[in-house]
Amino acid sequence: MKKTWLLAVVTAILLVVAGCGKEEAKPSQVNSDSSEPPTPLTLDTEVAYDASAKTLSATISMTNPNEEAVDVTFNSSQRFQLVVKKGDQTVFDYGSDYMFTESVIEEKWEANDKKVFDEVFPLTLEPGEYSVEVIGLGQVDGAPEIAVTDETTFTVESAATETPDEGTSETPDEGTSETPEETPATEPQSDGAFRDVQIDLNDTMIQVSGYTDEVEFEWSVSDGHNVYAQGAAEVTGGGFSFGVLLDEVPAKDQPLFLEMTPIGGEVTSFKVQ
Repeated sequence: MKKTWLLAVVTAILLVVAGCGKEEAKPSQVNSDSSEPPTPLTLDTEVAYDASAKTLSATISMTNPNEEAVDVTFNSSQRFQLVVKKGDQTVFDYGSDYMFTESVIEEKWEANDKKVFDEVFPLTLEPGEYSVEVIGLGQVDGAPEIAVTDETTFTVESAATETPDEGTSETPDEGTSETPEETPATEPQSDGAFRDVQIDLNDTMIQVSGYTDEVEFEWSVSDGHNVYAQGAAEVTGGGFSFGVLLDEVPAKDQPLFLEMTPIGGEVTSFKVQ
């Protein structure tokens, strides 16, 4: 009886020790499977208002800050939301004033990849201080679902009025002309998937408009070797319009080309100058 009792006690102790060993192994297994989630896209905004042309130019830059490629999803063709306010009053709402396709767009962004979206909006604003809030709509797969925002401000100055002196004639001399030279508008061009493409170059601003059956396309401006600007444009009702801001005025003899590429399509090149 004593041997049987002793054997039962030893067996019970061994079972308790084995059970404790299994429980202690669980935390280490959990820690070994943990990983750091990717970071959302970063956002940078630049805006400028042209009071004479009554247009608001916006340059939105989105960057993948991760050291590896990530999958980015947009729930529609709208890449960002932009709202302009004067005080508490909303004077422009990009998402409400424009229409977008509801198709989901999935893209792979390489490590540190940066994409720039240039838009020019017809907009009449009164003099005053304005604020701009931009929200990036791209969601990185596996990243925390947080709203990435950026804010900036700009000022619309009052139009200056000039009163001529009494002794000064407002009419220039017959032999002189004070009218500044303007770059003549180019004739509409059609090629590939794009029709009646109008390209107007004025100093550092290139205004582009035209028609296509595509929903969205990417564009770039280059001299055939160096790329000076690039971005993406969305098509509304079969038509598109966007502006390109160059860093400096191109030389008159410098060749410039606008290349437009539908998503998954072929590149079409148009002459700027």
